[in-house]
Amino acid sequence: MYVVFMLNRRVCFNESDSAMLPKEASTLSLFNPDSKTLKDLPKFINSHPNIEEIYISSPNLEQMWMRFCMNYFEVVSAGGLVVNKNGNVLWINRNKNWDLPKGKVERGESLEDAAVREVTEETGIRKLKITGDLVTTYHTYEINGIAHLKTTFWYTMIHNGEETVGTPQAIEGITEVTWMPVPVPEKIWTSTYGTIRIVVNAFLQPT
Repeated sequence: MYVVFMLNRRVCFNESDSAMLPKEASTLSLFNPDSKTLKDLPKFINSHPNIEEIYISSPNLEQMWMRFCMNYFEVVSAGGLVVNKNGNVLWINRNKNWDLPKGKVERGESLEDAAVREVTEETGIRKLKITGDLVTTYHTYEINGIAHLKTTFWYTMIHNGEETVGTPQAIEGITEVTWMPVPVPEKIWTSTYGTIRIVVNAFLQPT
């Protein structure tokens, strides 16, 4: 299954031989939609604010996913969920939303190196070590009329320190770097993105 956030709405791609039954009035179910329907999803979501979640089913999930991706300029990103010696998680406030540090992978750079570099650049926190793969998230956005699909590869990291004071990367709209306890405080959970909730849940509930 693939989960994409479009305009902060959840779109789930599932492999199935039949359409999923909508759970609620705010849920839409599509079965094997054509290429035009996939391309027009952002317009549909934008014009239907009552729709909170979309389930797209197909007997060939990978083929459906590739048809969806063909409509976007793809961006590859990497980031980290960082835990310190006290078990607290590193958070940033970016453009008035709570977020986890991440950023674009540079040409010739490995995903792991990009993840560590971006965490350090955005937070000023060093002495980082990757401890494992976490999850991959997807979200779409538009810049100058061009639709983008960002794929972010997330890693768990440890910081060899305690409540180390960070330095927000102001040029990226970051105004605060802070360590927060687990479970996630309500003020964080209610003002972050759907993709970040997926990352945190993957950390708290490992498979």
